[in-house]
Amino acid sequence: SIDNMIMMFPSALIIALLGGLESILSAMVADNMKGSRHDSNRELVGQGIANMAAPLFGGIPATGAIARTATNIKNGAVSPISGVVHGVTVLLVLLVFAPLAVHVPLASMAPVLMVVAWNMSERKEVANMMRLKNTDSFVLAATFLLTVLFDLIIGVSAGLVLAFVFFIRKMSESTRIKTPHAAVKSVKNDSSVSTYSIEGPLFFGSIDSLETSLLERLQEKPKTLILLMNNVHYMDTSAEAVLGNVMNRIKRHNGRLMIVGLQSQPRELIRKTGLFHKIGKQHFFEHQDEITG
Repeated sequence: SIDNMIMMFPSALIIALLGGLESILSAMVADNMKGSRHDSNRELVGQGIANMAAPLFGGIPATGAIARTATNIKNGAVSPISGVVHGVTVLLVLLVFAPLAVHVPLASMAPVLMVVAWNMSERKEVANMMRLKNTDSFVLAATFLLTVLFDLIIGVSAGLVLAFVFFIRKMSESTRIKTPHAAVKSVKNDSSVSTYSIEGPLFFGSIDSLETSLLERLQEKPKTLILLMNNVHYMDTSAEAVLGNVMNRIKRHNGRLMIVGLQSQPRELIRKTGLFHKIGKQHFFEHQDEITG
């Protein structure tokens, strides 16, 4: 029913994301072991088709498995045929040898998995990363400990969240607003001109520093505010709203906002939101020396 579909959708989405993530991780491990390069699109499309078909026969979601992938490669696998052979072997065990397999003690399987894990652990790379003592090494250590103490889903999920938080922080710190060395010397009929250069991505993680810096400049009530945006290759709607706020503030005291070197993505965004026309086409310039008045 529709109600059941709505109820199960969040869980299905989480399973799909984690399944895709584990498969890509498996493929990356295989790449490192073989020196090859996998096709992520083909891997995920194939997995998606299999997981849509499996429930029709009472199956459960399947993913690429790091341990079995590494074992295949260690034993000389060189093509997808190894995966087919593995699947057929498991099927035969289930259909034919299940009464015998049930007597295999789990304790005897643990050392096999431990040896596989040790062989695929890339110890030297892990040691080198831990010596860096930066955010990457912290994410690695946290993911490892959570995976060991709890399970893979919790470990990988926490690792993704931590990596995302550190990435946003790093990107926000890369955004800078400064006075350029070669500012516009004169603008006709303007006695007060402020020129500032913006560098880095403008998104929700950096808008606080952007807004604070620009509004501080506006307290001086310049007649013309020139923003050099040659090095801004990405802008989201949060940053667009800040830019609109700056434009409104400067217009209150009959000033004007000029933008130089606006890149394609920010230009397309402010065209869609209408800010481009509010600022005025005549106030956009490709180069700084085009501003004459």
